[in-house]
Amino acid sequence: MQESSPIHDVPDLDDRLIWLRRPARVIASGLAFTPARPAHEIDSAWDALVAANSRMTDGPCWHVTGVHRDGHGGATIHVTRTTYRMGAVRGCGVSTGFVGLGTKAIAHWNRKVLIGRRAHLCATYPDHWEFAPGGAVEPGEDPAAGIERELLEECAAKCCAPARAVAIFFDPHARNWEIVHELRIDSPPDSPPNWEYSQLQLSAEIALPEPAAQSSRVMLQIARRVLSEP
Repeated sequence: MQESSPIHDVPDLDDRLIWLRRPARVIASGLAFTPARPAHEIDSAWDALVAANSRMTDGPCWHVTGVHRDGHGGATIHVTRTTYRMGAVRGCGVSTGFVGLGTKAIAHWNRKVLIGRRAHLCATYPDHWEFAPGGAVEPGEDPAAGIERELLEECAAKCCAPARAVAIFFDPHARNWEIVHELRIDSPPDSPPNWEYSQLQLSAEIALPEPAAQSSRVMLQIARRVLSEP
């Protein structure tokens, strides 16, 4: 697996951060995604990933073709349908040209934020700390419903209020656009994390242990704003 670079090597993300006052619109195109590498290279790399981690499964996801502000406190994200393997194989050095659409959360309980250390076999940011949970936006699923589902699946926790979209940003290392939601959880997680996290914990400080995912710099900025609101 490709190792993540130190957090201080991240390019400036400030101009790739869009604050939201309302949920972003996801607009699907009927055009097919054309990968930059031959199908046999992609399939071979994917087979190697599955052989190393049998829990990895392929499935539909979005490739982002464009993002822009709409001038009314929102944004529009243009996407086309493809499959998860197009992004996962980047961990094997196979660049397909894929730009994913992901969803992340600032999940908190009693003024403490939920953080997790990604498992060693994860395709992106293995062994790195991040704000939990996170995942891909699936075609046909509202991003807010998707992040609530990820919270339950990855962290065994539930929301006590609907997910609230607060920002979009581009992660140049993972090559994903990420929709970030605030999640107010109803109680601390009471179960071990699933395989995607080796550790989960609630932190009274808006900070992450090292090594931290490169996306953490902009996520820390978002977390500080979310937790400063009434």
